[in-house]
Amino acid sequence: MAAFALLTTAVLASALPAQIDSTARMRGRASSSFNGLPIAGVMISVPAARRFAVTDSSGFFWLDGLPAGRQRIRVSYEGRETEDVAFSLHGHRTLRIAVLLDVDALDLHPVIVEARSANIWRDLAGFYERRDLYTGFARFFTREEIKRVRAGRISGVLTLEGIATRCSQWCVPTRLSNGVLCAVPINVDGMPFQEVNYDEIAISDVAAVEIYRGVPPVGLDVPLPGPPGSSVWVGGGPPSVGSCGLVLIWTR
Repeated sequence: MAAFALLTTAVLASALPAQIDSTARMRGRASSSFNGLPIAGVMISVPAARRFAVTDSSGFFWLDGLPAGRQRIRVSYEGRETEDVAFSLHGHRTLRIAVLLDVDALDLHPVIVEARSANIWRDLAGFYERRDLYTGFARFFTREEIKRVRAGRISGVLTLEGIATRCSQWCVPTRLSNGVLCAVPINVDGMPFQEVNYDEIAISDVAAVEIYRGVPPVGLDVPLPGPPGSSVWVGGGPPSVGSCGLVLIWTR
């Protein structure tokens, strides 16, 4: 009789619908906005779900079992907290985020964004992603490196890559390409820069600079939409087009 009861229980259990895990996951990395180095000991939490993780020695973290929907994420480090940032979590999917912290600042000055394709990732986190991909094709200056070379102006950084600034009514960065002097387009925070002199940007406000020596990677060749009359970068074509390179400046 006991064997029959066990068999009946097993049959009933197998007839019940299997529980489907509809929870979401989140992973990412915490790095310094000063030099891109990983930061260990950063706590990433989802307060509403009472879930948290702490970054390891490589700056990575992983959180699973999170409820789907709009959730607020909080970052804490050495007793300091950032303001909550909201993200949409989807069941069966993993949200990848990047966390950049200015660890020397009292309020951390965080950049907390969803990761995306490096070539269309238009913020400081995208700068560090591209640095990992395109070192050798471009020069990447972090805030730490800008301080190390003691550049007092942006033009001083560009000079290190053979770009000279020529000024008349406005200032134009130029370089020699195949024996021809040509202008190098400049984007600031993903937008075409339209000021008379880009050196008016205080070097203390510059978070990073990336300088491409030739045609930049597809996706970076067209800036974000600018106001009417903005310059348009037309890289990505034949070698004769856009071969002067591209400068992307990211500000704090």
